[in-house]
Amino acid sequence: MRTSKALPIFVANFFFSIHFAATLYINSSFLGHFFSPSMVGWLYAFGALGNVFFFLNAERILHSLGSRGFLLFFSIATLISTIGAAIAVTPSLAIVSFLVYSSVSMMIYYSFDILLEEISTDGSTGKIRGIYLTITNAAIMGGPILVALAEDRNNFSDLYFVSAFFLIPIFLLMIFSLRSNKKGGRYLSLPLPFDTWSKLKNVRSVTVARSVLEFFFAIMVIYLPIYLRVIIGFDWREIGMIFAFMLLPFVLFEWPAGELADKKYGEKEIMAFGFVTLGLSVLIMPFLDKTLLLWAIVLFVSRIGASLIEITTDSYFFKHIDSTNVGFISIFRLARPVGLIAGAGIGAITMATLPHSGIFLALAIVIFFGLRQSLKLVDTK
Repeated sequence: MRTSKALPIFVANFFFSIHFAATLYINSSFLGHFFSPSMVGWLYAFGALGNVFFFLNAERILHSLGSRGFLLFFSIATLISTIGAAIAVTPSLAIVSFLVYSSVSMMIYYSFDILLEEISTDGSTGKIRGIYLTITNAAIMGGPILVALAEDRNNFSDLYFVSAFFLIPIFLLMIFSLRSNKKGGRYLSLPLPFDTWSKLKNVRSVTVARSVLEFFFAIMVIYLPIYLRVIIGFDWREIGMIFAFMLLPFVLFEWPAGELADKKYGEKEIMAFGFVTLGLSVLIMPFLDKTLLLWAIVLFVSRIGASLIEITTDSYFFKHIDSTNVGFISIFRLARPVGLIAGAGIGAITMATLPHSGIFLALAIVIFFGLRQSLKLVDTK
């Protein structure tokens, strides 16, 4: 497949990822103006449950709307909920806006998955997914800058309006560029094929491996900022610097790793290396004191591992399915809300019953379980 065919999807993904970065880094602080920290954690879990609901019903919606209508529907819902957060001055509007946003926004990435898979071939999957994820993470790197901006101005309303603005190009691209030759009716295959999925060893194992990665992301998004701010004592400017450096591996390594998986090594070895790197770096974290450089280096190394897992799980999975297997794609993308629910719950229990550093030990155990799943895969090379 020529990369140019995917260009409109890449551009739409870039603008949505900038939008997503803004909301990713300010949602918890925004909710903190209205609710206690424990309530904020529950809201994340309930939002993830809403996302699970839409993933479970994704094929039904695709059947009714088609892939472009699907993208339009969830883009409108995301835009409305973002504007709702921007104008929220009461807890009721804040909670409704956040829960709607959490439930619907990830479906836009799912929509991009469908559009990309319609035009991809197995021989180019690693390269295309590598470019796609590199663009995603290059845009998300702007998030730490927005964290610093929010801390200085304490004005989340402006940031939500700015993030809403970045959704507009997606609507323009849907009008002029994003095309699908697939009709909605072809997608119906209900309920989700969990029985078939569970019998496909490779598809099942790579989905579980991705769930472990999403568990890691959940712990990092919800609890790492709290740990660095409250326990270690970094201020928000320092955290912003650390996070900006930390995210570089997602931009630097995913594209070349995807091409290597296509042409030379296959995904299994790269994925296993990623899990080992991630697990060891997490085990080091409890022993770090308030040294900005050390935290930046260890978190950077951890994201080398995470970036390799992200691209190889994506590449491996999409080499084993095609665009007719939207049920499998739904199950695969369920990894994110399931990981978020598990991370929020286990993290809360761990921090309530163990020393604060115990969360890293629990996380490392889960990561090495992911390593075991990666070693079960039959490699593509």
